Amino acid sequence: MCIVAARQSLRHAICGRARRYRLTSQQFWAVVGLKLSPGVAPKELADSMLLDAPAASRLVASLVARKYVELRPDRSDRRRVRIHLTEAGERLGDALLAIQDEFQAAVARGMSDVERATLCAGLRRVVENLAGFEADAEAPARARTG
Repeated sequence: MCIVAARQSLRHAICGRARRYRLTSQQFWAVVGLKLSPGVAPKELADSMLLDAPAASRLVASLVARKYVELRPDRSDRRRVRIHLTEAGERLGDALLAIQDEFQAAVARGMSDVERATLCAGLRRVVENLAGFEADAEAPARARTG
């Protein structure tokens, strides 16, 4: 299927660059996301990366262990935390943003604005469809256990 080949190609392209920094592709995108949207809550990071809560927690823990991010209490709700890049994470984020810009340019090379918009709309539809597919799969499991 074309979308699987595209996904593998996208992942492979980033993995090569991420490896230079000893990062996984998820770590790469998390640092880029935190550079672009500092101070997000763990759930916001998970949602933006389409990760479940345990996977997002492991991802954040791996970045904390490498001293690229730190968790700080939310100023308005002390029960919550926000994820912030450390100084080392900020420096890394600067380098990764440059790679992300190159990556975006490579992905869109030769595509018109209309083609990019059409592709984005189609991919959003795929994501929506798969969310429904997951929900459909979970419904029978809940019925059996409920």
